[in-house]
Amino acid sequence: MFISRNGYFPGGGGAIMELARCRGIAAAIVLFVTGTALASETPTQTQRVQKALDTWLAERSPVEGVTGIAAYVSLGAPGPNIEAFAGKTGRADDDPPVDQNTLFAMGSTSKSFAAAVILKLEAQGLLSIDDPVGKWLPQYPAWGSVSIRRLLDMTSGIPNYSETEFISRSWVEQPKRDLTAEELIAAAYPDGSNNLPVTEGYHYSNTNYILAGLIAAKATGKPYQELVRELVIQPHGLHSTFYSPGTYPPEVIARLAHGYFENTACAEYQPPDCKESWNKPMIGRDVREDSTSWAQAAGGAISNARDVTRWMRAVFEGRVVPPKQQAEWMSMVSTKTGEPITEISEEHPQGFALGLVQGMIPGGPAWFYQGMTLGYRTLYVWYEKDGILIAVQTNSQPNDEANKLSEAAEAIHAAIKAQ
Repeated sequence: MFISRNGYFPGGGGAIMELARCRGIAAAIVLFVTGTALASETPTQTQRVQKALDTWLAERSPVEGVTGIAAYVSLGAPGPNIEAFAGKTGRADDDPPVDQNTLFAMGSTSKSFAAAVILKLEAQGLLSIDDPVGKWLPQYPAWGSVSIRRLLDMTSGIPNYSETEFISRSWVEQPKRDLTAEELIAAAYPDGSNNLPVTEGYHYSNTNYILAGLIAAKATGKPYQELVRELVIQPHGLHSTFYSPGTYPPEVIARLAHGYFENTACAEYQPPDCKESWNKPMIGRDVREDSTSWAQAAGGAISNARDVTRWMRAVFEGRVVPPKQQAEWMSMVSTKTGEPITEISEEHPQGFALGLVQGMIPGGPAWFYQGMTLGYRTLYVWYEKDGILIAVQTNSQPNDEANKLSEAAEAIHAAIKAQ
């Protein structure tokens, strides 16, 4: 249910309010344009993008509980690149408009950080993605034979800690508690007191990426947080991207939009006939100042749309790791069967790579990912054929059926392509 949205549409793959509370959003609109283009073209194009963003916010605010949205359209060097914003950072009358300084939680889009760290360490000869978990983390013998590759492509069979009652109780009862990676893993580890199902084939589990983060730390003797900074954030100039395994410092929180939890769905490990979610007490809560320690390497980063596009373009253009590791990064399994596939097809319409997803969207196949946390969503779409990468971010987590963030990306793409 949480930070497990690898599908473009709500509920796809691993599963991706009032108007009065959002009053004044239409008045808060900011637009920036960078790069070079013919003067006669740029205003028309950027105006279309802004209109798409304004329209989406006006339509979806009452349904999804959002108050603002940010978008960045990367058209490649030298541009033009379009940055647009609509609405406010929260529901209070005096909350400022969303702008270039506003941050949102990345959710599972930052799983790409973990994949990058592991692959860079492999390129340095410090580990192999075919190493078993037991080589690095012998304290988890039940999963000792699972390879790092199977952690990263979600075929490990390891249960998902973020769908357990333990995590829900932490969110509800101790929202500011900083959990350790070991505590997260313990929520899913078979110890005789739980009966979490072991799966075959593809199954989305955030536990995989917590384990991968611990392996990277063990292989280098450095905290995962330091590795993200050294191998991802600094070399790629991600000046508005932050990663912490616990509570973020005040200066980062000050830039973070308020985030609203609006999801009434039951957790995966609640009974099939569940009538009420463990998370019901959280409905409507602003999670901005809550600890994000429950996410960590599985999706705990914070960023803005500009940095998301800068990072993902570097990933897809092969500028992060050497060619051997790039090929490993893009290798997919079918989300239907968990078996390797070379390309998506009618039989296998979605593939999961190492923290990346490819699937069919309106207009054809594309790489994309929608990361969701308790109060935020970040979606990027790489339209490779057009050379366009779009990132959109907003500040709520609604039920899957209400989640239409993909429509914002589609509308922006249509606005860019319109003649």
